[in-house]
Amino acid sequence: MEKHEQAATASACYCPALFLAAPASGQGKTTITASLAHLLHRNGKTVRIFKFGPDYLDPQILEKGSKTPVVQLDLWMAGEEWCRQQLYRAVVEYKADIILVEGAMGLFDGTPSSADLAAKFGIPVALIMDVRAM
Repeated sequence: MEKHEQAATASACYCPALFLAAPASGQGKTTITASLAHLLHRNGKTVRIFKFGPDYLDPQILEKGSKTPVVQLDLWMAGEEWCRQQLYRAVVEYKADIILVEGAMGLFDGTPSSADLAAKFGIPVALIMDVRAM
């Protein structure tokens, strides 16, 4: 790890964040996350979106809403420190007014899960559910 990266992780900063998750796939996470990002951007906010886990299509859709590149966060593949650095960079380098993180599949699917990432970084979770059949 380079010296400037160590300093970045040692410094604390704050930015409102929201983790958008669902109990399963196909609930509308990407549509709602992109729409929320678009609304915030249209109202003059700098929005940084992160996608939990590996994904090819969702980040492309999410970029349209936020007008900024989407970074993927993965505790298993990249590790906690790398994820922490990306969140830090969103605030310090990209001057984010708000961070949105879209979960993968269901909130508790996989090891580590979306819930694990949200808990690790203290990001509140908004649960998205398709309740048409309820």
